[in-house]
Amino acid sequence: MKSRLPHIIRRVVGADRRLDALEEHQRAMSNQRPFLFAIGFVCILALTISPETFTNTFFLIGLGLVVLSALPGALLSWKKHSSVLYWTIPLLEFGAIAALRTGSEGYLVGLSLVACFPVIWLAWFMPNSWRVHLVNFTATLIIVSLPLFATETPLSLQALATPLVVPVILTVIGVFAANVSRSIDAQQLELLNKDAELRTVAEASRHHAQLLDTIIETVPVGVVVVDAEGNDLMMNSQQRAMHQMGIPDDVPDPREDQLLVFGEDKVTPLAADQRPVRQAINGASFTNQLIWLGDYRRRRALSVSANQIQDHVGNPAGSVTVFSDVTELVEALEVKDEFLQGVSHELRTPLTSILGYIDLVLEEAERFPETEHLCAKLRVAERNADRLLHLVSDLLTTASQPLLKLQTADLADVVRSSVASAFPQAEAAGITIISEPTLPLPGRFDPNCMHQVIDNLLSNAIKYTPSGGSVTAHAWNDSGCLHLKVSDTGRGISSGNQRQIFEKFFRTSDVRDSAIPGVGLGLAIVKQIIDAHHGSIMVDSTPSRGTTFTVSIPASEPRSDSDGQPQSA
Repeated sequence: MKSRLPHIIRRVVGADRRLDALEEHQRAMSNQRPFLFAIGFVCILALTISPETFTNTFFLIGLGLVVLSALPGALLSWKKHSSVLYWTIPLLEFGAIAALRTGSEGYLVGLSLVACFPVIWLAWFMPNSWRVHLVNFTATLIIVSLPLFATETPLSLQALATPLVVPVILTVIGVFAANVSRSIDAQQLELLNKDAELRTVAEASRHHAQLLDTIIETVPVGVVVVDAEGNDLMMNSQQRAMHQMGIPDDVPDPREDQLLVFGEDKVTPLAADQRPVRQAINGASFTNQLIWLGDYRRRRALSVSANQIQDHVGNPAGSVTVFSDVTELVEALEVKDEFLQGVSHELRTPLTSILGYIDLVLEEAERFPETEHLCAKLRVAERNADRLLHLVSDLLTTASQPLLKLQTADLADVVRSSVASAFPQAEAAGITIISEPTLPLPGRFDPNCMHQVIDNLLSNAIKYTPSGGSVTAHAWNDSGCLHLKVSDTGRGISSGNQRQIFEKFFRTSDVRDSAIPGVGLGLAIVKQIIDAHHGSIMVDSTPSRGTTFTVSIPASEPRSDSDGQPQSA
C-alpha cells in the first residue's frame, strides 16, 4: 500500500490544489500555510534541543506574532480588507521571524531563511510596487541584524557586513517572484482575452449554424452535403423525405444501388456511379439533371444540381447536391406536348387535303386566262396553307424525340443542297449567301435531319440579317467529328438571351416587336436533332455585329440503346 505521507505534507503546506482554482482569501491562506508549517518545525526543533527557549521573552513575542498573523486572514473579510491584509500579514510574519531568531539566542541561525515566505508574499501579490522590494530588504535586514544589538558583543565592521548577504539574496528572490507574478498575470490576462474571443467565436458559430439549419430546413428543396470521402455531413428533412420515396417496399434498409432511381425515360434504372450524389462525390458539378425517384405508384421527377466544396487551399473538401421536386412542371410539359402533338395531327390531315384541292383548282383554272385574278388569290391561300403546314410539322417535331435514320452520307453535299435551297430567300432579301468549298465529309448520320438543321440555321441567319449583309456556311472534319458553322452579319443576340434561344417558343423581345415572322421553334428543333446525334451546338454572338452557330456531331454512329435506336439526350 502506498504511503500517504507525501499527500499529507502537500496538504499541510497548501500545495494540494492549484492556486488559480481558489478564491482570493483561500489563495492567500494557502500561501501562508508554508510559513506556519516552517514555524511549527522550528518550535519542535527548539523544544527538542533547548526547551528553555520557550521561556525567552523575544521567542514568546515571536510566537504571539505568528498567531496574530494567522488571525486577520481567518477573521476578516478579504473582499473588504484585502489591501490592508496583503500588507499586515507579511509584516507580522517579518516581526515574528525577527523575534523568534533573537529569542533563540543564536542556535537557530537558519530561521532567517523563513523570511522568504513573506518576501515572496509581498512580491507576488504586489509585483508592480517598488515599495515592496524596499520593505523586503529593510525587514530582512532587521531580522538578521537585531540579534547583534540584543547581545553585549562588541560591534565591528565585519559583524555588521556579514548579515547583508541574506537580505540581498531574499530581495533578489522577491524581484524574481515579482517578475514571475507579472508574467503569470499577463498570461492569465491573455488567456482571459483569448477565452473571451473563443466564446465570441463559438457564439457566432452557434448562431451561424442555427441560421444555416433554419435556412436549410426552410428551402423547399432537398439538400445533401458530403465530405471528400462521401460521408454525410448534412441532410435536411426535405431530402430525408425524398430518400424515403426511393426505398423499395421489400428492402427496408437498401444499399445505394438498390434505391429506386431512374433516368429521364422513367424506366431505366441509374447505375450507382451515375446517380447524382455519387457523381458529386466523384468530383462532378452539374445543373438541372432530371431523374425519377420511387416506384410507378408514387414516382416523382427531381431536378438535381451539384457543386464542389473546396478548402482554403483549393483542395476538394466535399460537395453539395440539391434536389428539387419538379413533378408537376414535368407533367405539365408532357401534357402540353401531348396536346400539341394531338392538335398538330388533327390539323395536318385537313391542311394536306386543302393544299391538294387548291393545287387541283389552280391546275384547272390556269387553263383559262379569264381566271387569272382567281388564280392569284388561290396562290395566296396556297402559300399561307403551306406555311401553316410547316408550322404544324415543326410542332409535331418538337413534341417528340426525333427518330434518326442513320446512314453513311456526305455532310458537304447536305450543306451544298441546303445553301442552294436557301439561295432564293437570300436573293430576295438582298443578302449574299456563301458556301465555302470543302472536300467530301463522309460520316454516319441522318441526312434528312441534318438537312433540316442547316435549313433552319440558314433561314434564321437570312431572316435576322439586314439587306446588304452576308451569310456563310462552312463544314469540316476534325478529331473524329463533323463540324458545321453558319455565320451572319445580322442584328446579333444579347448574352442574356443566348441562354434561352434553344427553348421552345422563345423569341427575344425586340424580335417580337418587329415584323419578322416566326414562333420560336427552329432552334429548338436544331437542338433536339443535334442532341439525338450526341453532338453539341454553340452560339457566339455580339449585338449589331452578327451571330455564329457551331455544330459538332460524331463522324461515326452514336451508341445505341437496347432497342437499337440512337439515344437522345
